[in-house]
Amino acid sequence: MRPRRVMRRRGFALVELLVAAGVAGVVLAASYGWLWEVAALAARQGDRAQAATIAASCVRAVTREVRASVAVAPPPDGRSPDRSVALVHDHPDVAPEDVLVVWDPARGVVWRNAPGTYLADHVTAFSVAYALSDGRLVPGVGMQPADWAAVSCVRVVLRAEVGSAAVERTIVAGVGPS
Repeated sequence: MRPRRVMRRRGFALVELLVAAGVAGVVLAASYGWLWEVAALAARQGDRAQAATIAASCVRAVTREVRASVAVAPPPDGRSPDRSVALVHDHPDVAPEDVLVVWDPARGVVWRNAPGTYLADHVTAFSVAYALSDGRLVPGVGMQPADWAAVSCVRVVLRAEVGSAAVERTIVAGVGPS
């Protein structure tokens, strides 16, 4: 007589595979909400970072333009003084340059010498006020023709929005080099 061979089982039984699949399904279902929330949080953080970067970049550009100017002028016809800043630059050995910084609310874009150099997008608010040499702060729409020569400082409030994130920044820059 031949000796009996002991059969070794290899692999998993069907019942074991079904139990493992069920446990994995329960774990995945339980973690789905948490993973979804983490992904949404990451997207919101990305939106907030992008909005802050846009606002900071626009603040730097507008501040640089105002500080490099020697005077503030009334905006050209068709440009609202509460949405634009007209500046006069006069550098040594360079021809004087008129610089116009304009917010286009329809596109949400801030331009330099509109539509010329693009400064920022996703800008949903942009308001300009002028500090006069007598200490008054006058909103752009309230400026009178005699006020333009007395502007000593420009204040711009801008808001950048990306997705659900919004960042607001205020620029207060003196006209001319400090």
